[in-house]
Amino acid sequence: MDISTVSIRPSTIIGPRAADSTSLRPGYPDWVLLNKTARISDQRNATTALCRTREGQAVAVSFWLVDPPAVSYFSVHCPGLEDDDFSDTPPFLLCAEGAFVVFCVTLDDSVHHFVYSARGIPGGKPSLHRLPDPKPKVEAFMSQQFGLLPYGNEHYAVAFLHHQWESSDQAWHYYAYIFSSETKTWKRSKEALLYLSKSDQLLFDRHASSKQITVGESSLGWVDLLRGILLLSNLFDDRPVITYIPLPKVKACITDRNGYPSYAPEFFCDITCCHDLIKFVEIKFDEPNCRANGKAWKATTWNRKVSWDDWGRCSTADVAEISVDPSYLSLLPELLNDETKQLEIKNLYFLNPTLSVDDDDLLYMMGKVNEEDDTAWVVVVDMKRAALEALVPVSTQPSYTVTMYCPCTFPKYYLNRTPDIGSPVEKDKSDKWPQGRPSPNNSGGSVQRKRRKKKKQARAADCWLEQPYLLYFVGCVLIAIFVKVFFHLCGM
Repeated sequence: MDISTVSIRPSTIIGPRAADSTSLRPGYPDWVLLNKTARISDQRNATTALCRTREGQAVAVSFWLVDPPAVSYFSVHCPGLEDDDFSDTPPFLLCAEGAFVVFCVTLDDSVHHFVYSARGIPGGKPSLHRLPDPKPKVEAFMSQQFGLLPYGNEHYAVAFLHHQWESSDQAWHYYAYIFSSETKTWKRSKEALLYLSKSDQLLFDRHASSKQITVGESSLGWVDLLRGILLLSNLFDDRPVITYIPLPKVKACITDRNGYPSYAPEFFCDITCCHDLIKFVEIKFDEPNCRANGKAWKATTWNRKVSWDDWGRCSTADVAEISVDPSYLSLLPELLNDETKQLEIKNLYFLNPTLSVDDDDLLYMMGKVNEEDDTAWVVVVDMKRAALEALVPVSTQPSYTVTMYCPCTFPKYYLNRTPDIGSPVEKDKSDKWPQGRPSPNNSGGSVQRKRRKKKKQARAADCWLEQPYLLYFVGCVLIAIFVKVFFHLCGM
């Protein structure tokens, strides 16, 4: 069985949720679990959008979307480039919020950032825009961690925090750089106001962001899954405000004596935000240094709003008490306990808990039968009922980041929600791109197309294709020459 094929086939969802899965309908899901690492493919569908790098290189992005818990992915194509033109770092997702997705592409050690809009206003079609560099230049701009904040019906702001050492007072000062799609320019704020208690200051000084969230209508949060959330509020004011939200005090011990993580915290924790409600989950293993199958663990979720003084505990699910429907036995026999004759999900090796972006109690987890397997299983647990809700096999290839997938809501913002995204789009006269679904064999970041004999010839050919007016001009010139020659011969 080709798992990469199975992973994009919604009908492979097994269990109680299979009956009401919306994957069987045409159109777009309301949200997806998107693989953060892109595939390199020249295939396209109705989601495809095109842009260019600062050097003029064409870049196309397409999304291949299925209902969760199946994993969706996106593909990137740069016409005229061959396999070795891409960096060892594949294109990957940086952040997503509302109708927008920010991702980066590295070509010849040059990093290019793009913002994709599913809404595509004006015009109604998806659009892709390059994120320009700030002027004057900002040190280490290419490695900044961006936050994404939609506003209005069609606009967005991309922001990052930049710190600068001031010798006058021997202290760090923080500034927010904000790009507005409305003005199409970067703006540096005045020095941000720091509202930190002494305990928050200690956490702030050791903060190491691993993901970004949008909180409410004007705040961005940079999350350290070990310590807390660096919250940048009043983003559009001249002087934004920085506060700190510590994580729940009762946490599993996954750090060494110096407070540094023994393992990537993404393997144990996740944070998301639904409107202004922040949700946090942590998996606590009885043996913190071991996440192998057969070990006991408990998952606990908390909620809080910015205005609250502390977190509120929501649900706790013990793996030993999670009920499993017998229908899963045929899909994954390894769940069966030979002694008790019961199905137990603790027989899986678990990674990467992911919270739903909806206001519900569903927890998505990636599990494997063996740690070295290329095949993984996305497991959906209803935390309130302590029940396995769904199970779907996926391929872990390609995967560049620690967290394999990210929940995204952009599909529900497509203005045209009628076409089936798995079907070829109608080809028109201006179409320059091949049609259809990317081959599953494109996984692992490899380009599954014939190598062109000469790179220069390929790039020249794609350049002509991307500029049809040149073909029109050359055609007119050739016709004029043929007409002149014809009349000259007739005159003879």
